[in-house]
Amino acid sequence: MNKLQKLITRSRRLFSTDRHERASAKLEFWLSFKYRTARFTQRNTNDYLRMQNHFYELAASADQISAGAIGGDFVVGSWKQHDDWLDYETFLLKHVPPQPVWTALEYGCGPGRNIRRFSRRFARIDGVDISRQNLLNAERFLATQIPAAKMPRLFVTGGSDTGAAPENSYDFCFSTICLQHICVWEVRFSIFKSLFKVLKPGGRLGIQMGYGSKASNTVPYRANHYVAGSTNSGCDVSIQDPSEPQSDLREIGFTDFEYWVRPGFPTDFHPKWIFFTATKPVN
Repeated sequence: MNKLQKLITRSRRLFSTDRHERASAKLEFWLSFKYRTARFTQRNTNDYLRMQNHFYELAASADQISAGAIGGDFVVGSWKQHDDWLDYETFLLKHVPPQPVWTALEYGCGPGRNIRRFSRRFARIDGVDISRQNLLNAERFLATQIPAAKMPRLFVTGGSDTGAAPENSYDFCFSTICLQHICVWEVRFSIFKSLFKVLKPGGRLGIQMGYGSKASNTVPYRANHYVAGSTNSGCDVSIQDPSEPQSDLREIGFTDFEYWVRPGFPTDFHPKWIFFTATKPVN
């Protein structure tokens, strides 16, 4: 199929009667446009966050969600394989009590796969996401999947905070995959500050990010790469040394930093993953 034929095929999909197919076609066209124009149109944090929001709204609209199932998988990618990846339990949840007594908040909850997976470990897991469509998808995905008493409170964010999540309310805040897709350091630092606020005194943070990659689609930890034409692996950040996130968390007020460098997920281009944790002091 030549380029013209591909263009015609993609254009036809824009007018499909299937709204998910239309959304995936819009995402393809938008990404092609953004890659060519982002360096001219994205000059600050707000521009970058608008790009992220638009990407995830289109990706979430292209996903086909039902109770316990994600079709298309534009947002997560390999979600079923993620459900079998034991490092999440071993390292992300390392300090979580065996009994479901903690209340948790997931940053970048997407369609709710982690909320379902870890539900048995917590009294309740709430979620935060930059995409309203992701949150609607999470409601569909979680229907009938977890007890009614554990259904999450879901909060939309502008992309640099925890939205309307209440302060001093959570025993555990966590995030997987999401923060490695944010290639603007200012945004990640703001998210860490917001997570600190919503944790209870004595509460714990648990994060997973990519480690050790110097690929063409990664930037250094301290970069503010506003001009990324995409997100969700389109342009990632890579941690090169555990002291990079540790210094941010220390400045915010976290203590007891601990980390583990582990093999990367098979479908992720980062050669390794890092899991790290820290606590909000009681006083």
